Amino acid sequence: MAKSKVKLINFLVSLRRLPPLCDLSGEEERMLFELYALAQEKDPILVTDVYGLAGFGSRSTGYRTLVALREKGVVEFEANDPDRRKRHVRFTETADNIFKAFQ
Repeated sequence: MAKSKVKLINFLVSLRRLPPLCDLSGEEERMLFELYALAQEKDPILVTDVYGLAGFGSRSTGYRTLVALREKGVVEFEANDPDRRKRHVRFTETADNIFKAFQ
């Protein structure tokens, strides 16, 4: 394996051992980064957008994973003023710090 790939893998492993990533399950971590990728294309992200993310099974499984991310402090929900039924997904400062580490 090339030296640069080994360095990248070691870097990623180091990050995953630090809080809050070490507290996330594989599914939660994957959703966090899927949400980040979605945020690059669409802003704001709605809770209903999570249902369309591939690979999370049913809508309820995706929602439970999103709620787990909220409970672990990396995302929060914010009601949309005109339509209070629609809730936006926002990244917390903790999540922003994770994403900055990858840039």
